[in-house]
Amino acid sequence: MKKGNANAVKTLVISSACAGAILLLPSKGEAALGDQVLKNGMKNPDVKELQRELMKQGYLKSKYITGYYGPLTTNAVKEFQRKHQLVIDGVTGKMTVKAITKKTAAPAPKKAAGYTTLKQGSQGYEVDRLQKRLREIKFFTYSKITGYYGRITAEAVKSYQRSNHLSVTGIADDKTQKAIFSSASPAPVKTPAPAVPDGLQKNDRGQKVYELQSSLKALGYYKYNLDSIFGRITEAGVKSFQRTCKLPVTGVADSRTMEKLKEAAGKKNEKPGSTTPVVQGLKLHSTGQEVYQLQSNLKVLGFYTYKVDSIFGKITEASVKSFQKANALSTTGIADSKTIEKIKAEVKQKGIEPAKPQTPATAFNVINLVGDAAELVGTPYTWGGNTVSEGFDCSGFLVYLFKKQNIQLPRTVASIWNVGKVVSSPKVGDIVFFETYKKGPSHAGIYIGNNRFVHSGSSGVTVSDLGLSYWSSRYLGSKQLY
Repeated sequence: MKKGNANAVKTLVISSACAGAILLLPSKGEAALGDQVLKNGMKNPDVKELQRELMKQGYLKSKYITGYYGPLTTNAVKEFQRKHQLVIDGVTGKMTVKAITKKTAAPAPKKAAGYTTLKQGSQGYEVDRLQKRLREIKFFTYSKITGYYGRITAEAVKSYQRSNHLSVTGIADDKTQKAIFSSASPAPVKTPAPAVPDGLQKNDRGQKVYELQSSLKALGYYKYNLDSIFGRITEAGVKSFQRTCKLPVTGVADSRTMEKLKEAAGKKNEKPGSTTPVVQGLKLHSTGQEVYQLQSNLKVLGFYTYKVDSIFGKITEASVKSFQKANALSTTGIADSKTIEKIKAEVKQKGIEPAKPQTPATAFNVINLVGDAAELVGTPYTWGGNTVSEGFDCSGFLVYLFKKQNIQLPRTVASIWNVGKVVSSPKVGDIVFFETYKKGPSHAGIYIGNNRFVHSGSSGVTVSDLGLSYWSSRYLGSKQLY
């Protein structure tokens, strides 16, 4: 596939397969144009109708209507798709047919003045153009022009804004785009990093923010997810704590605020007069990377079906008890050293890669998951592949994307099917499973909404429609893995 393929989040309809099996959609004989996907190598009356329309609109330079979908027809379709801001794949799917048969169909008009504001989630020819320009001036370094405004594009825009003394938002507003497309746009200039203020504040991210949120949560000043992002809720929690401790109410977690937090947490954990020995191990209300690893390992073993959130709650406790009971261990719900060693041994025996320590700055975010997937559309299919450079097979594609979100999946589709929470209907970010070339689950993809899913099949990473008879007849179900 060629650049612009990330528009497939809305437009692409193509059959695919897993594990190297090439599976084609069944022919529908004399169906009308639009009832089936047309592509290179096909010959039927629908192709004649397509060629007639392409000739009428000046895209097919031929004297004959042959009914055979060859290179000339493919190139004509690609030219039509290019002019109408569609996915340029030479395949005549529903969106291409709709545009061809629409009497007033025309390329998107160019704006007389001003630019449309582009941000994460935006897509289309305007994003495609922005990425090309950013590449020309050495700010966009990704291997493909995707047409999808994901994290990579946002970082490129931030880099440009930082180098040109604009507000560093990562959003390509009118002012930013005017500067980018100006002939006087400068090449990247390295500027000294701004001085770091004393303490954590709004828009900061990372491990220190994660630890701040954990401390605030333990003291009752923060009741949201530990997402490692210093947003308005975290800021409100800091202000509330500062107010209680009669500190300057700035919302910035400076050194004085952090010292008070540490002091308050220490007092909360003190139990004067208690002679009960402290139980070693992870237990109810524990948090952090060790809990994350415990939940991840229990998840791949099938004992934990909730999201991996680094918080030892009632569901985690029940999962530990279930594992202990199944392995003839003392059913306490506390993940002591004996339980943890047994869990690790089971993970190793099943040939599953152990969970990596959590990186809070990249905690699970379904928008980032879908955005990362969109930027990989067009990556070739490779049997056993699980990297961008070598390509992906269907399960390697899933493992790669979920690993970026700090979720470790088993390596095969059948193994992935055996973990996770069953859902009656998929939501964005859930995995959809199919029975294709053999009995049982043998192909899977990520549901992205509007009855579509992104996956890696015989033609590479692409987006397909669940409503097509090929996929609907092979659909097995959906599971939530986060």
